Amino acid sequence: MSDLPKENIYGHTKKLGFVIEEIRRYVSLCRKQITILDFGCGNGIAVSQFLIQQGVRYYGVDHHEPSLRYARERFQCEDATFLDHLPEGILFDVILYADVLEHFENPSAILKDHSRILKRNGVIVGSVPNGKGPFEVEKRIDKFFGISDGIRLAARLKRKLTGRGLLSKTIVPYNSESRHRQFFNRRSLVATLREAGFEIEVFRKGAFLGGPLSERILRTTWVRRTNSVVGDWLPFWAVSTWYFTARKITDMRQIGIQKV
Repeated sequence: MSDLPKENIYGHTKKLGFVIEEIRRYVSLCRKQITILDFGCGNGIAVSQFLIQQGVRYYGVDHHEPSLRYARERFQCEDATFLDHLPEGILFDVILYADVLEHFENPSAILKDHSRILKRNGVIVGSVPNGKGPFEVEKRIDKFFGISDGIRLAARLKRKLTGRGLLSKTIVPYNSESRHRQFFNRRSLVATLREAGFEIEVFRKGAFLGGPLSERILRTTWVRRTNSVVGDWLPFWAVSTWYFTARKITDMRQIGIQKV
């Protein structure tokens, strides 16, 4: 997958590799063009543009209008559509939740609702942060000391004093107001999926570190690559992010049974 971007401290390229690998695995089984819903697609830079290259029929859905506008202008094409609502009359082979479920008050209800638009043999693919992992710990430290806020304020002040604004650059929109409402451990992630009628088929570990502090300190490419590789050797509770693929539970009597 040489066409993927260079790895960052969050293990983003590792995550992309997992998502694309799972999509290709599904395609190899059904041997046709598949239809994907990317729920919470954002501006399309991180994931959308790479999924569209896989020859799928792609639908990206997000409620953040500036991000949607950016995605439509740059990535919308014959086989890729960006919407602010779920498309009607379409059943999906794959539904993707890339760093999305942790933003909802009731992710199980979202998953259960989306189950109706997922084909019987379809899969959901997702990534979520470990609620007690290094990423969330870094975020709490950063917020407590106001480090990122201070750096952003200093940067804005410097641009104002020097007259070096961003007028010549295209500002990429992000929905930075959306905060985390869920802090999953592995057991609660499994329980959330089971409550919605899904069972994990594949479970993988992401990068070790990954947060606003390590992003500024660990800048070299080899360190960031090593950070992603190290995650595979650590216990699941010690990494920052988890990836998963899940299928519908065909026997509804199993939904109440929790298994980790």
